[in-house]
Amino acid sequence: MKNKKILIKIKNLIFITSFLVLAATHCSPSFAMTREEFLPKVFQTLEYTLPNKNLTHTEGKLTNANAVRLALEAMGWDFAITAYGRVTLLPEWSDKDPVFEIASKMTPSAPEVLLSAFDKPFSADNLPILCDWLNKCKKNVSWKASFSWEGTELILSKRGVGNPSGSANGDLEKGINEPLYMAMLAVDIKKVPCQIVTAVMVGSKKATLSTIAEENYNVIGGINGGYFAGANAIGILRTQGRMNNPSFWPGRSAFGWNQNGQTMFIDGETTANISKNPKYDIYTEVLQAGPLLVKDGQLVNNTEKIHENVLNKRHPRTLVGTDGKRIIWAVIDGRNNMHSVGATIQETRKTCLHMGLKTALNLDGGGSSSIWWRGFTFTSPSNSKEFERPIPYAILMFQDGSGVRD
Repeated sequence: MKNKKILIKIKNLIFITSFLVLAATHCSPSFAMTREEFLPKVFQTLEYTLPNKNLTHTEGKLTNANAVRLALEAMGWDFAITAYGRVTLLPEWSDKDPVFEIASKMTPSAPEVLLSAFDKPFSADNLPILCDWLNKCKKNVSWKASFSWEGTELILSKRGVGNPSGSANGDLEKGINEPLYMAMLAVDIKKVPCQIVTAVMVGSKKATLSTIAEENYNVIGGINGGYFAGANAIGILRTQGRMNNPSFWPGRSAFGWNQNGQTMFIDGETTANISKNPKYDIYTEVLQAGPLLVKDGQLVNNTEKIHENVLNKRHPRTLVGTDGKRIIWAVIDGRNNMHSVGATIQETRKTCLHMGLKTALNLDGGGSSSIWWRGFTFTSPSNSKEFERPIPYAILMFQDGSGVRD
């Protein structure tokens, strides 16, 4: 009888121990997924695959943060993460996690079950929830964030899911939820001095936007300007009140401004030689480009005799416009079927209206397109060498009371 009781106790102990081991096993991080287990399911949902080198390498088991990052990268949002990461190198946003900020603020946002336990192990139980989110993103996804400092506002926006087999240069309007990335600088030019600065001023015929910005004092932001050939601007260029290039380009639009906040947009249909007309002398900074995109809140259809390829194919775009209160300098990235496909001129016009611009002018795009803010570039180079193209001049935004002096 005594032995029988002991045997029963042993059996009960074995049962309890087995139950506890089983429970502990199911709750253990060992049931978290690895990168190798996770990515095939993501690609199955997205219906394509990417090279391993395009995605963050992670050792061991994934956390929810790892899984969300890999999902974003798989959709082509890696540069958006990079751009936000550059913002977090600035003291005002050093406490932000780029992946969490994007994933929680995008529409649709990442699943709350992942965001609320971002550093916890990513379990197979949450895979269907994440894949359901990816399916929603495939239909429509967008994100926008802004960062203000010293009278300037950096605005970053991203939409769409990439397609590694898709065209990086085609018709955006025929695409569905195609990838597009934009970076913008909004400034009140009454408070933020904006000047055209040539590469010659920093000791070179041409230099990258970053170099021109970093070689000047108290610069907040910068963007590339109008067209050029070699090291020479095409069309009129007035800098700090001096005529750098007096050759007016007939039929092409222009933008001018001064530090009092006065601005002008000249339509390409206007036959006005700025360099010889004294009424334009009040504008200390003037550049020519084209075509005009929007005027008085309406689309402008004048091609200004620009080559059809420039007009009707997707390219990176740089533009300047006004919403009636501030000047908006913007870049649309392009030529990348995962990150951003770029835009035709007509698509750029519609984008301007979506941005709320009343008047806007197309500047030099393609490999020249670039935006710089507080020490960092927030656009992705589209040329084959994947670094900034040297340009003959840039538009720089300075801290109040600063700027290029005579």
